[in-house]
Amino acid sequence: MKIRKIDAAQARPLRHRVLRSHQPIEATVYPEDDDPRSGHFGAFVDGEAVGAGSIYNQSDDGDDPADWRIRGMVTLEEVRGLGYGGALLAACLDHAAAHGGRRVWCNSNVRAVGFYTRYGFVPKGEEFDLPGLGPHQVMEKMLSSRL
Repeated sequence: MKIRKIDAAQARPLRHRVLRSHQPIEATVYPEDDDPRSGHFGAFVDGEAVGAGSIYNQSDDGDDPADWRIRGMVTLEEVRGLGYGGALLAACLDHAAAHGGRRVWCNSNVRAVGFYTRYGFVPKGEEFDLPGLGPHQVMEKMLSSRL
């Protein structure tokens, strides 16, 4: 397993395949992708991308510069349960911590809540529906507690 920094353009094909195949590829372009503070990471097996995750300096409930948002976290189905998602998540958390992050959050598809819970995230607020994407739950983690 190899986890390395990538650019947003490299993450988009996986985002599209796993998260938004029912939408045009342009739906995988996020406004913060090219912000120099953002971090994008890929998981590779024999040079082939099998997962990706991105993290952005973005708050969900105000303008706290210590808040970071995980978005576009994906692994191909054939590698799920093998540690790639956890390794990508760790890379994202490390990126946020290295840039002064204290809190990380995400809008998790309800099917992924268990994944985030395993790594110390807790639900915040009520479940909600993202149109075209289904039920989601905000999950958050304070960076003082590591993986």
